[in-house]
Amino acid sequence: MNYYELIYLNRRFKNKLIGGYIDQSVSPYKNYIEFFIQAGDEKLRLCYSSAPGNTALFLDSYRGAKKSNTIDFFEAIYSTEIKEVHIPETDRWLCIDFENGYRLSFRLFSNRANVFLSKDGVITEVFKEYDKPGDQTPEPQWLDLYEVEGDISRKSTKNKLTALNPMLPRQNLKDLIEIHELEDASQEELKKFVKSICEEMEENATFRLLENGETTLLSKETLPLKTEKIFDDVNDLIRYRYKNYSRSQRLKQRKSSLIKSLKRKIKRKKSGLQNLDQAEKGLERAEKYEKWGHILMANAHLGHVNKEEIEVEDLYDEGKKVKIPLKRELDIAQNAERYYDKSAGAEKSYEEAQKRIPKMQKELEEAEQLLEEAQNITNLWDFQDWEKEKEQELQPYRDQGGNSDEGDQLPFHTLEIKGYPVWIGKNAKSNDQLVQQAHKEDVWMHARKVAGSHLVIRMANDKGMPPKDVLLEAASYAAYNSKARGSKLAPVIITKTKYVRKPKGSPPGAVVVDKEDVEMVTPKKP
Repeated sequence: MNYYELIYLNRRFKNKLIGGYIDQSVSPYKNYIEFFIQAGDEKLRLCYSSAPGNTALFLDSYRGAKKSNTIDFFEAIYSTEIKEVHIPETDRWLCIDFENGYRLSFRLFSNRANVFLSKDGVITEVFKEYDKPGDQTPEPQWLDLYEVEGDISRKSTKNKLTALNPMLPRQNLKDLIEIHELEDASQEELKKFVKSICEEMEENATFRLLENGETTLLSKETLPLKTEKIFDDVNDLIRYRYKNYSRSQRLKQRKSSLIKSLKRKIKRKKSGLQNLDQAEKGLERAEKYEKWGHILMANAHLGHVNKEEIEVEDLYDEGKKVKIPLKRELDIAQNAERYYDKSAGAEKSYEEAQKRIPKMQKELEEAEQLLEEAQNITNLWDFQDWEKEKEQELQPYRDQGGNSDEGDQLPFHTLEIKGYPVWIGKNAKSNDQLVQQAHKEDVWMHARKVAGSHLVIRMANDKGMPPKDVLLEAASYAAYNSKARGSKLAPVIITKTKYVRKPKGSPPGAVVVDKEDVEMVTPKKP
């Protein structure tokens, strides 16, 4: 969630929540909590997700709280009137103040997103254990927008924009820079541009879902990308984005690996064609080598001259001489034979190139067509249908695990879970290679306190986590590929690869995990 969305959300919450009270707050599952609110005659459900990559706060249609397998939170504010809802000037927080002096604070950024209860500046209860009861309440940051300290001239244009306003939403900056030709803009011009779009988002937002899956508060005039849907208010946009995050991530995962592979193959085909286009120069060399062979053969009577070069009459340009490089250890006739062989080789290469060019051009056109089609698909189901339809054409471009070249043999097992590429180590050495090749944002798993294979879910540089069912499926595979295989339930460590490190001198497969979650799963054969 970005700051400008919070401006509108704050207004809506003021209108809906002030004067109401919380009946109950429960967490039906990890990283998610619901507040059941009575506001006059209306019943409301306030939903909060602290999931990395999918932080969200919104009002949803009312339904009763789940009765089992839930944990109650923040009972100190039950049945207490809500007096105020507010946000700080330059930070992504939203706070609800209660009549009894308590404050409920939602922190809506980073991997430490949290909601906690405080009174008189001291935390009394937390949802996530990033913050501790008894600690001083964290203070939102205050930023002096548009005033930049130090020289930013060497920064990229994107970083210049965010230096001018750190609250600026990041997801559409690349498009804005290209559309408004900002690469060569001065700092003053960039400052003027940032102020104008921030003013638009703050005072005249349009709540758009783009066809590329991103959301924006900017109008079509400012950000002329195709719109899939326009929402009535920011709450509807945030709710839709939260509920469709899993589907959009699955689409991104499926497309990312294929598009990378297609782009890589297209680059190679273009490079190959460029080399083949140089074949005419090879034909010129063939003619030159043949001429040198004839000239040397005409002078074969000179025998062995023990030189690296000879100057003789040019048979093809009367009255002129030509210098011909020689192999010192060969006589003139043998050097002539060497040039005949080189001429034949260059001619053969030219003929082969002429045969290969049409085939390679056709393959390049096919790959470019597939890439264009893949990039234009914005719906998961459409993409899956397209993959089935193009199954044969796509086969040469399939990326096993998303990171291998055609024909490469990976040192670990690869598979997919609902579109997410998964790697599973084969042995201790393979486990080391798996961790080395994994990206820092990939999800790493290992059965806890027993020997076994490392497992990685590839995340395509996504800072979030896969859907819960994908995590549990992968965890069951990690448990099966371990000494816990025969257990009914096994604990499996789940963390990001960036929290996994290999100490210097440690044996193959041994790692240290700095931060972990644990799930209990039934071992399952992949």
